[in-house]
Order: sequence, then C-alpha cells, then structure tokens
Amino acid sequence: MEHLWIFASLAAAFFQALRYAALKELNRHLSATVTTYVRMLFGLPFLAAYLFASLHLTGEAMPATTPRFWMYVSLTAILQFLMTLLVVRLFQIGNFAVGLMLTRADVILTAIVGSVLFSEAISGTGWLAIAVTVAGVLSASAGRNAPAAWTAGDRRLVDLLFGPATRIGLLSALFAAFSYLSLREAILTLDPSASAVVRSALAGAAMTSVSFVLVGGYLLATEARELGRIRHWPGICIFAGFSSAAGTIGWFLATALTNASYVAAVAQVQIVFALLISRYWFRETIRPLEILGIVLILSGVLMFRLV
Repeated sequence: MEHLWIFASLAAAFFQALRYAALKELNRHLSATVTTYVRMLFGLPFLAAYLFASLHLTGEAMPATTPRFWMYVSLTAILQFLMTLLVVRLFQIGNFAVGLMLTRADVILTAIVGSVLFSEAISGTGWLAIAVTVAGVLSASAGRNAPAAWTAGDRRLVDLLFGPATRIGLLSALFAAFSYLSLREAILTLDPSASAVVRSALAGAAMTSVSFVLVGGYLLATEARELGRIRHWPGICIFAGFSSAAGTIGWFLATALTNASYVAAVAQVQIVFALLISRYWFRETIRPLEILGIVLILSGVLMFRLV
C-alpha cells in the first residue's frame, strides 16, 4: 500500500497518546523517571512477542545485525533517554510552558538536520506539509500552555522567551530529532531484502532492550526504592507498556518505509488524540487555539498524501 507509512504513523500517534494518558495517571503515584521506565519495562515483552510473531508469519529469518546497527540503536536509546531527562527537568523548574512548546520543534529540526546531514530527500510539497503541521503544533501547544506561562508570577517576557526553559526545550527537541534520524539509519543498515515489518520489529525490540538496560541501571543507582513501588499498580503499568509497544511498532514501521522527517510530522497528530483524551478522559477544556491547531495538523497530514 503506497501510503501505509501514513496509517502506521497515525496508529503510532494514537497509541502514544494513550501511553501518555496512562503515564500521567501513573505519575500521580510514582516519580517522573520511574514512570517513564514503566513503558520500557512492560513494553519490552510485547515488542519481543511482536518480533517473533512477525518472523513466524512472514517465514523470514532474523536479519543479521552489524556493529553499525547496534551503534545507531544505542545512540537512539541514549538520545531518547537524554530527551526524557530534559523534559522531566522542564517540569522541575518554574514557567516551563514556553520550553515545553519548543520541544515540539523536533519536527522542523528533524527535517533540517535530516536533509543536511543524513539521507533525507524532502520534496517541496513535503516541506509545505511539514510547515503546516508545525504551525498546528505551535497553535495547539500555545493554546494549552501559554496562559500559564504569561500569568505565572512576575517574570519578564525576555526571561520566559530566552530563559532556561527555552534552552532546555530546544535541546530536548534537538535530541529528539537526532534520535529519529539515528533510528532511520539503524533500520537502513539491515538487509533490504527483509520486509519492512521484520526490520522495524527487530529495531524496535533492540532499541527498547538497550533503553531497558540503560535506564534500569540509572534507576537502580538513583531510585531503587521508588523503582520497587511499581508492583503496586500492575494494571495501569501493563496498559502503559502495551500502548507504548504498539506506538513503537507503528513508529518504527513507518520509519522503515519513508523519511523520518515525514513520520515525525504526521505523528504530531498525537496532539489531536491527546486533546481528545484530555477532554473526554480528564474532563479538561479544549481552547480555541487548540481547535485551530487540530485543523492545521489534520490539514498537514492530508497534504502528505500528495508527497
């Protein structure tokens, strides 16, 4: 199917939105870093099962991996970990809303870095679709976060725009962009004769395994007692793990099929799903700017059918 990557990206966005809702619920009981680890700890078994199922159903053998593959997979895991730590840091400092908005700059940064340093070929229509999607992301993010930023305390506008939150937000977005592109390069190192399903399944299981060890080691050294408290909430942890694994499957499959820049842009429809979940699960109000953002994001996604 010519546009399978779009449907895979949409599925990834939907399950990622569910994952964030589950993690938001879980974060009421656990620290932010341990909450983040839940998606790796409980998602890895689902990803391993998906890998073996894809091998069985396609009748293919496990693709051979190379040191270059593991280098890119490990780099992706490290970048994702650093990105997560920076986002957590945003929630630990005051007036983080502007910085949180800027983490969404990962879409345009992925396109720029990918076209300059990696093997990303982006058409004129692709750039336009990315721009429309980014406009929608900024509109939705501003509608949700800006009021808190402008009204929280008496800090000057310049402090909000160029302060620590802004710098952390942009650095987080840069790490995210490089992680998407590193993931794409990892998948490209695998035997192209293997199906996209198998290649993406292997990359997803490998990257999550590296993250599992990396973040697990960090938490054992810093939050061992908090880590043990996971056992008190098995139901929500399993749900978070499943939704995270499903999101990873969709994201990695889409990345195996097309440019990481396009996938990152289409996956921003996650914001639309998140707003709907926010409205109907957490009973939060959707603001006019967020509605405009939804319209722009969906318009951008539809434009990718012309790429």
